[in-house]
Amino acid sequence: MMRAPWYSSYEDHNFGELFYALMRIYQPKKVVELGTKAGYSAYHMARGLQSNGVGTLDCYDLWEHYKFTSVRKSIAEKNLKKFKDIVKLTIGDVMSVAKKYKEVDILHIDLGNHAEMMDALIPSWIKKVRQLIIIEGGSLERDKVAWALKYKKKPLAPWLKRLQKKNKNMQYITVNAFPSLTLISNL
Repeated sequence: MMRAPWYSSYEDHNFGELFYALMRIYQPKKVVELGTKAGYSAYHMARGLQSNGVGTLDCYDLWEHYKFTSVRKSIAEKNLKKFKDIVKLTIGDVMSVAKKYKEVDILHIDLGNHAEMMDALIPSWIKKVRQLIIIEGGSLERDKVAWALKYKKKPLAPWLKRLQKKNKNMQYITVNAFPSLTLISNL
């Protein structure tokens, strides 16, 4: 069997199993993903939801409309075809997606994350997410990737500490294996 073209740095450290495990542990009914690309994390979250027997995943991305490097939506559709009853793919700018939801259980943000982006996104989501926010990045290594330095993007690691100070009940943990993944709970 041929491997799916994922184009995901998550694959290097098999983060798919972590996404699957999070779905099994939290048993969410509604998951939203901002930034899907070819669908690597969506595939594994959908796999977990399918094993649970409940839950849906709404994915948003610009795909071929993104001005930088991405893949066509048709690649994500092909990679996620077996979960067509669980996963919904929508092309669009993710900055206003929060307005569509009153409440979600889990939010995954994978958009070339940096502090300014989180400042723009998180305030509109923080009271809507019941269980967990998953953010790509958060490690010191990830904060120093070439594009972030080139475009002078503010790092996520200090941003996470500031967010935690503002939200006393919030806890987070960063899995440092590149590209890193930060899990935020007790919102």
